[in-house]
Amino acid sequence: MLKMISFDLWDTIIKRKCHPEEIKLFTIRYMFLKYNNAIKEEYKDIYKILTLRNNIESEIAEENEKLGFDRECRILDVFDRLQNNIFKDKIDSISQELLKVEINHEKDMIYINPDILPIFEKYKDLRKCIISDFYMSAQSLKELLDFVHVNINFEKIYSSADELLNKRSGRLYTKVEKELGIKPEEHIHVGDNVFSDIEMAKKLGIQTIQIERNDVFEFSCSRNRKFNFNLDELKIKDITKQSDKLYNLGIEMAPFLYFFIQDIINHAIINKIDKVHYLTREGETFIKLHQYIKNNSTFGFDIPECEILEVSRMATFAASLKDFSIGELLRLWSQYRGQSLKALFKSLNIDMKKYQKYIDKYDIDPEKFEYEPWFNMKFQLLFQDEEFASKMNEEIKLKKNSLINFFESKKIYNDNNPLFVVDIGWRGTIQDNLAHIFKNKQIDGYYYTLFDFYNVQPKNSNKFSFVKDNNFRDDVFSSLITLFEMLFNPDTGSVVEYNNGKAIRKSKENEVKIVTEYTSYIQKGMLEGSKKINEYLFIHPYEMSEFYEYTLNEIKKVKTKPNIELLNVYYRLVHNDTFGTGSYMEKSSKLRKVDKINPIKVRNKLREEGWKEAFLEYNNLFFMDKIIKKTINIKYKLRKILKK
Repeated sequence: MLKMISFDLWDTIIKRKCHPEEIKLFTIRYMFLKYNNAIKEEYKDIYKILTLRNNIESEIAEENEKLGFDRECRILDVFDRLQNNIFKDKIDSISQELLKVEINHEKDMIYINPDILPIFEKYKDLRKCIISDFYMSAQSLKELLDFVHVNINFEKIYSSADELLNKRSGRLYTKVEKELGIKPEEHIHVGDNVFSDIEMAKKLGIQTIQIERNDVFEFSCSRNRKFNFNLDELKIKDITKQSDKLYNLGIEMAPFLYFFIQDIINHAIINKIDKVHYLTREGETFIKLHQYIKNNSTFGFDIPECEILEVSRMATFAASLKDFSIGELLRLWSQYRGQSLKALFKSLNIDMKKYQKYIDKYDIDPEKFEYEPWFNMKFQLLFQDEEFASKMNEEIKLKKNSLINFFESKKIYNDNNPLFVVDIGWRGTIQDNLAHIFKNKQIDGYYYTLFDFYNVQPKNSNKFSFVKDNNFRDDVFSSLITLFEMLFNPDTGSVVEYNNGKAIRKSKENEVKIVTEYTSYIQKGMLEGSKKINEYLFIHPYEMSEFYEYTLNEIKKVKTKPNIELLNVYYRLVHNDTFGTGSYMEKSSKLRKVDKINPIKVRNKLREEGWKEAFLEYNNLFFMDKIIKKTINIKYKLRKILKK
């Protein structure tokens, strides 16, 4: 007559949403990020640490076997030995901390197996216990059972970690029966493992019930594991509007947003950065995802705070100048090589009309573009004019004071804390400006990618980027700079100056219209897709570097095979280039039909276009590609013949 029913725990009463090794990997990534600076260089890889953890489990199990127990281990012993192996220096034990992290993540991943409920009901009158081969204690297992509300009165939970005996040897079954006063013929056991739960139990005379498993997860302890975000399930299926197409396009491009922000957060965690300041304007899009990840953390701990910092090149450059002189303005001219005087005043956001008499005095045409203006004699005479220079220096001083007043209102001026800023790129000019203003503050920045610097870098700053491959940057990304600015640009306008501690913005109507009518839908799609990726990575942890090549490949696909819906927006773009050129730049319209059949015309237009694949696709010109190449080849051969 049956008197007791015992249950295996994992995949019998409780199931996980992922492979059990991914639970371990989550704990290891937690340790990897939080204690990164303490970890030896050879273990700066979560998969190496996971392999080491598994090896340590085997080592301790073997040691226990030699002492007369079964091949079992206790998780706290494993964590202690793991810590001693991977850390550079000896520190206080973090085993209890890691155990708490692992238990909490187990809670996020577990649910009651619905197949066990009928068995609970059928044998409700029998005594009940749990017998589990697992490295956590019975106390930890009870915490997990309580979390999922298994409302069954178990007399006791037996864990192999407590007893150092297991079901595989049969010794744990024998101990349970002896302690509870049960004979094998009075005992029925329920479990999923064919050997430990079924064959060994039967061998001891215990009746069994096997739980079938149909949700086996794949896992490989190595980089480049398979992943599947399944973003397509988020797409609008019944597309009726252009906004639906743009939203779906945004979902496809979600990795461009997600992995950039995830990389920033990883960098901030490892480098103990308390707050990330996202610079306007693109930062207003970036911060939405940072805040979402903060509220839905995949790390097991709180991530750094985030805040918008309203700045621009125009609002910070004039304030960063030591004085109004050619030497100081070379920081601007090194980027643009030339400017009209009108464009210079616009870049400084200073009203040129107030200085017209000085401009007339030196017979300067303010509209005329001057290449390398620092060599222009008229410019030199104007800058040497003491009265003019004095007034310009006063303008610079006022702008600097206004900027400092704004920063004081943000409580990031007088403190000694470093400032960490994020912008889309491309040379970190705003960061340079701030570093010149706040010389005693360390100011570091993170960017999508960085191109070669034109100016000597301030000593109190460092710059980092997501795209680190210079060949990819030059061959692929350089064509997409304007596109990426468009993708992340909000409709809030650009900061031009500060007044009474507030940032003053300015925008062009057509620029705002493009965002509200087009790119805002792409941004919504990117954000929703990013949420899906975040959910996936919470269940399936990876190292950030695993998605680097994936992201670069996706960016390359956009460059080489551009989506026509994306191009329809791209060629409507109004780009704010007031700082530097003093104007707004609009993308060119479609070619006329008569121009499309002119290979010379097409070739010349291609020379002007950075993103050539986009131009060809937008104008449906891929049929001209071979003709253009043949024309160039013929001209090349003619030149060689003529030279001969």
